[in-house]
Amino acid sequence: MSKEILNRVVSNSPITIHQMSNKSYSKFQEEVSLKYGFIGLKLDKLSLTAEVSEEFHSEILSGNFTLYDYFGVVEPNLNRNGELASYKGQFFNDEKENWYIEYTPVASIKMNKRPLKIEFTPSKVSKKNFLIVFHRMFPYMFNIAISTFHLAYDFERDLSALRVNWPKVMYRPIYKGMKLETMDFGAPKGNYHLTAYNKLKERMDSGDMAEIEIYQQYDNLWRIEYKFYNEGNIKKELKNGLPFLAKIPVYIENFKGLEFNNLGVNEKIYLFALRNKPELFAESDKRTVAKYKKLAESISEVNLNVFFQNALDFVEIFNQEPCLINFFEFMNSMLQGDIPKLTINQE
Repeated sequence: MSKEILNRVVSNSPITIHQMSNKSYSKFQEEVSLKYGFIGLKLDKLSLTAEVSEEFHSEILSGNFTLYDYFGVVEPNLNRNGELASYKGQFFNDEKENWYIEYTPVASIKMNKRPLKIEFTPSKVSKKNFLIVFHRMFPYMFNIAISTFHLAYDFERDLSALRVNWPKVMYRPIYKGMKLETMDFGAPKGNYHLTAYNKLKERMDSGDMAEIEIYQQYDNLWRIEYKFYNEGNIKKELKNGLPFLAKIPVYIENFKGLEFNNLGVNEKIYLFALRNKPELFAESDKRTVAKYKKLAESISEVNLNVFFQNALDFVEIFNQEPCLINFFEFMNSMLQGDIPKLTINQE
């Protein structure tokens, strides 16, 4: 293993970017890993929808397919005509992993949507349970679509100086005292959402004892999370290689550098407004917006967008027997109803 790989930032991730060879790890990625402590990319949430065979409907009514809630086995919900209206619950009984299954045959006809939904978090489930669920479910499923997925990029650095150049959407900064802890971008019912937040603080405040023990080993841990919504939009994104990752510039700002200090007072005020209140620029003309975008880029240390797309070849899933997968190969396999390839060649 090369000296460069050995010197990359230490990580507690079960599979880390450090395992990549020079052949697959660009110089730009090496620099970002060293300078900004990039740990890895996780597929953090995934929701599938699908049509199902008649057999699945019959299996529920006969009791051969059962779901669970806190109290035990969930009974199918029948309408007044004795027809199966819905069946919702967890795939496993007494299991901490979230494997939510929802089957709504009656409502799906009225709303013209697929009747089955499977929702889980690939980075937080075990490989064993993943295989159990989809070996059982895929034979029933066809016309599969993806309605939601999240991509989570983790960094062992304080990214409170991060700037997202998305001036015409809602932006919600959340502070604790004087410290910025969350930056939230996107319309409530839009196709995209982007959140950057202090993952260490969030887990230390709300995690269980096992999580706290893991996360307290970090000095800093920030997450940049892209959230994709709506089946039609996701289909286009997957077909075109996730162009949204390159569309909205994401920068690390340097407010202490010479470039920023040499700006005039009004320019500094505009830059702070662009960062903290981008909606104020919604009524500005394109020339004004372009001017301050360019000015913001001039004080930025690095544009992370290219890095975000490059990392899609090395996405982490599973909390036990973790695997690295190629994002597009994994998603295409799921859409085809096939068990994805769960190993990646590390030449």
